[in-house]
Amino acid sequence: MKTKEKEFDAVKMMRDIRDRLSERWSNNPELEMKDLEEIRKKYNIKVEKKDNQVLVT
Repeated sequence: MKTKEKEFDAVKMMRDIRDRLSERWSNNPELEMKDLEEIRKKYNIKVEKKDNQVLVT
């Protein structure tokens, strides 16, 4: 069975993004927290900390 060439490969794109972010954050762990904080602010996500758990609402 022959498969046709995909115009857009979403799985490959997500792997590339994950690999790029993993490398970026492994080089500078504080950057991960900064990025997450910016995302929370942008999308108005509230985070509650309760007994070593993080609850996202």
